[in-house]
Amino acid sequence: MPAEQERFHKAVAAMLDSVMFENWLRFYFLREDEVSEGKYVLSIAIPEKGLDRIRERFPEFLSMAEELNGRELSLDVSRNAVCNFIRDHYEGDLIPTGSVAAYFDTHAFQIGLQLFNIWVQAYEKALEQNFLDFAGWQNAFTQWCESEQAVQIRDELKAELLRHEH
Repeated sequence: MPAEQERFHKAVAAMLDSVMFENWLRFYFLREDEVSEGKYVLSIAIPEKGLDRIRERFPEFLSMAEELNGRELSLDVSRNAVCNFIRDHYEGDLIPTGSVAAYFDTHAFQIGLQLFNIWVQAYEKALEQNFLDFAGWQNAFTQWCESEQAVQIRDELKAELLRHEH
């Protein structure tokens, strides 16, 4: 595989890992607090022991965990955390400067993102029952992506994207 193509695949994988990590944080560390009668806010609440584990096992994502920890969550907060993380950590290295938005729009990223969302929804109950650290999520998702079901879904998603191009 040519070096440029290999770099592209590494960039897309790193971007997907960033999305997955933010999702993992929300999945396991989401807290709902009542701020006034009947009004609730959602936030990320990572205990110190959890931050220590992230420091040890996933130091590349520590800055995202620290940025989100204790913050009230919204779609914008989550999206900005992921986009800023990708821009700060991968642009200029894996992703050519000024190309982050274009990488988000690629078929490879869009299909990977849709597969991840399908996986989370399909395995939500199992993921809730057994805490998996982030490496566990990565491994489970990778194994599922190699399954016959995931390959079929990926092929359908590719075909759908191609139909919309023409």
